[in-house]
Formats: sequence, structure tokens, C-alpha cells
Amino acid sequence: MKKSKSDKKVYKKGFNLIEAYPITFSKKVEPVIYDDTAETFKIPLPNTKVEHIVINLCPTEPWTLPNSIAIENSAQELFFQLNSIRTQLFDGPHCHVVISTNERELMREVEALKGNGDWIHSYLRDPIYPHDDPVLLLNDILGLDLPFGQDSVEVGVLILDAQAVSGIFKYHIEGNKHSTRLIPISGTGLVENKILKVTPGTPLRLIVEGNVKEDIDYRAFLDGPLNGYEVKDFSQGLNWSTKSIVVLEEKDYKTPFPYMQLDKLLFTTNLMGEVRRCLYCNHCDDICPVDLEPALFWHCHTRGERERARLYRLEKCIECGLCSFICPSKLELLQVIKECKS
Repeated sequence: MKKSKSDKKVYKKGFNLIEAYPITFSKKVEPVIYDDTAETFKIPLPNTKVEHIVINLCPTEPWTLPNSIAIENSAQELFFQLNSIRTQLFDGPHCHVVISTNERELMREVEALKGNGDWIHSYLRDPIYPHDDPVLLLNDILGLDLPFGQDSVEVGVLILDAQAVSGIFKYHIEGNKHSTRLIPISGTGLVENKILKVTPGTPLRLIVEGNVKEDIDYRAFLDGPLNGYEVKDFSQGLNWSTKSIVVLEEKDYKTPFPYMQLDKLLFTTNLMGEVRRCLYCNHCDDICPVDLEPALFWHCHTRGERERARLYRLEKCIECGLCSFICPSKLELLQVIKECKS
């Protein structure tokens, strides 16, 4: 039987955001000029023994930095830096490189570079959000049961992306100051999706306002609208932990019967008159990557029984935000879960 368009997007236990919301970035990296105080890259090395280094080259969110830009179209330099880090800074841990099934050419390059070395292992994974979350990633790759919120270094695992590998190599091995970061900026509120070269410490206003469409209301999110956070103070400086900026145009209209249009799921900032009662549709149950029933947490919260939510494995929630995203009644399920946890 031929699958419908929506079948390809909606997954049991996850969502293919990259397929549902493909984003194209300008090929030219654009520098953001900022002459004030810069923040030099400084990543402290863990005090505990590192037995595994996981390099995540399988992003599951379309607004993240493309690998072609992050590793400058060559895995050879990345592997050289990675091997230098593991031998010079650590006691030779095993390295695990996770690559998207959308990038099989990169996988072939990685396989060729591995040679006979037994220190590096590679994995192909479907880019289903949020399967690159540390809880799910480490369980899949290493069989570790990491509680949500725990630092993976505590169990001997260091998780890095390509930019972090480069930053550690330049700072700790070459002894060079590393003061710029590549930040993708995208969304319906922008004239064009771009890759920016930014000095951490640069005010977000300087980064965002020069790229937004004229005469619109908009909202900006650091690290995406699902599990990132909304910018309230645009005078704050960008920091090294920020991986992306998403700017969405503010909408002032309602979508009629959204629960009848799952093949037209759109990111929106609009909540005007659309918060409804729970429909018991089970969409949040189907999409939850850790097999929870988020609607149960909603009902515990609305009845004033937040402690009761713990009976439904509340602690297993990884706060990915998919339940809020998929909910046709626009219930703030992630916010409710966080309140029940606290």
C-alpha cells in the first residue's frame, strides 16, 4: 500500500522534522561585525575518566548547522582533530560517530578514513527528532540508561558536535584563541535563511534585527521552537552554547479544525482562541519518543494533582516538546510537565 504524504512525516515515537520542514540556507557564510568584548572559546576538560567520545553528525532539526558547513566538506580534518584530542587530552577512549542516513556519502568517507583503526566506530541513523537527545542517543549507541538531565560525563561519555571538536583542538592542543562560532538563522520571519559567523557576546538584537522582514511582528527562539527558549531580552549576548536561532512571524489568525489537517502541520506562534479541551486523540501518545502518555500529565495538572503525575513515569520525559507541537488543541503540555516535575 502506498504511504500518504502525512505517513512519511508522522512517526510512532518521533517526527521527521527535516523531511516535513526542509530548510535551505544561503551557501555564503556571512560575518556579523561586532567590535566590543568577545568571549574566547573555553571548554573545561572533564575531571572524570572519559571512556567514550560520541560525535553527533546526525542532526534531527532542520534549523541546525548543516554538516557540509560544520566540517568544511571534509571529514579528514575532523578525524585528525578527533584522534589528536583522544590521544593527547585523554587516555585513548573509543570514539563513536553517528551519521544521518541522508548523508551516505559522508558515511563512505568516514569508512574510508577509519582504515584498520579499532578506536573509531560509525553508525547510520535516521534523522528522527528527538533521537539525538543524549538519553536516546546513548541508549541506542552504548546501551546506557542515562536519566534525563544527567551530564553524560558522569558516566564516562563526552558528547560533541563538529564545532566543539574543532574548538577543543584549537584551544587545548594548538593553544590558539577561538572567538567565532557558526550560527544558522532561519524561519518565516526572515528575508533569507543564513549561516552567520558570530562572535559570542554579540547582542542578539544586532544578529536578528538585520535579517528580519520589514514591518512584521515576530518572535525569536534560541535552539528552535520545540525545546529551545524564546528570546525575551534582545540585548543579551549570544553565548557558546547556542546552536541556532529561529525567527517566526507572529500570526493573527486562527486555523479552523486543526485536528483535521495533520498533513498540514505548521509551526506557528498563534494561540488566539485556539486553546481547547483535550480531545483524547492520542496524537501525543503516538509521537512520544519515550513511550509516555502526556495527556495524563495534563489531566493531573488541571485537577490539581501534580504529585499524581509521577505515577505515570513523569521522570522519563526528556522534554523534547513534541507533545505540545502535535496537540491539535494547542495544550501547553511541555509547560505542564515541567510544572509537575517541579
